[in-house]
Amino acid sequence: MPGFNYSKWDRIELSDDEETHHPNLDKNLNIRVNRITRDRKEEEIDTEKEKLVSAGKLEQAERLENKRPLHVDNICHVAEERTIIQSSSGRKDTFKKGEESFKVDDYSLFKQDNQSLLDSFEKADWEESRSLLINHGDVLMEEYANSYYMLTALEEEMKGHRKKMEKLCKQGQIISQIFQLAEPMKRPPRDLVPRFFERFEGDASKAAFQEGVDHFKNQLIQRAIVKKQEEAKEEAEAAEEEQQPEDAQPVSLVEAMYTMTPEERKGPGGLDPVEVFESLPETLQNCFKSGDVDMLKQVASSMDPAEFDNHFKRIIDAGLWSKG
Repeated sequence: MPGFNYSKWDRIELSDDEETHHPNLDKNLNIRVNRITRDRKEEEIDTEKEKLVSAGKLEQAERLENKRPLHVDNICHVAEERTIIQSSSGRKDTFKKGEESFKVDDYSLFKQDNQSLLDSFEKADWEESRSLLINHGDVLMEEYANSYYMLTALEEEMKGHRKKMEKLCKQGQIISQIFQLAEPMKRPPRDLVPRFFERFEGDASKAAFQEGVDHFKNQLIQRAIVKKQEEAKEEAEAAEEEQQPEDAQPVSLVEAMYTMTPEERKGPGGLDPVEVFESLPETLQNCFKSGDVDMLKQVASSMDPAEFDNHFKRIIDAGLWSKG
């Protein structure tokens, strides 16, 4: 659809921070570690881009930026380090100067707090969508809602749920196009909800809107195909690494903990997983490097029960092993 740019959605990534866990690490610690790993990739792209710009290779720098994967933290626009949030009490500006925070946690909380409303909007028809956006714009016109429908649509396509993906695309495009309508006007998106629906009252206008939805849907289908290929390649590489035990290194999740502050990596029981890991006997450390449950059982059977219980309680409190 003319006037709307969908090209950036070619690079969206799944919102799967809570689903890509190491099988034994505590869930909350996994989210933080996955976030650190993602940030490392971002830093690598930034560093390489700076080198290209310094060398005057602007076209190469632009191509590199265009390949940057999009996820929940960079899929939305932030200008001058200021995030503009719409709430029922009006407009609120939140400044973040030099702050490093885990926005994926905020996104997870947003979904948790508003899942019922998000589901209602997903199932709404055209008129119901208008009503929900007018009455609940403080939630549905947040950046996180915009990201939610796009990322969830990709997830559903990856799972083979085509009909649900198509509905999510349509509802997501209503929100996305309102955002794009508001941008050149420098207006809060929520203010443009009535104008958007007036603009698409006629059959011809609705057909143009649907053309934009179909365009995005086709791009998302192609992205899902590429994403599956990427995952298959990663699984093959992981399987190959597992076949080389003599070259085995601590899993990246354990390594990533060393790049986090003690507060960031603190386990559910308040203990530092790095301190606990380094205090363990070598036999127990190997269990966590390999994630081998059978090895853990063997170590438990060969160790004094009281000593093992003491170690294992600290292991759980540090998030190195999940009770589940």
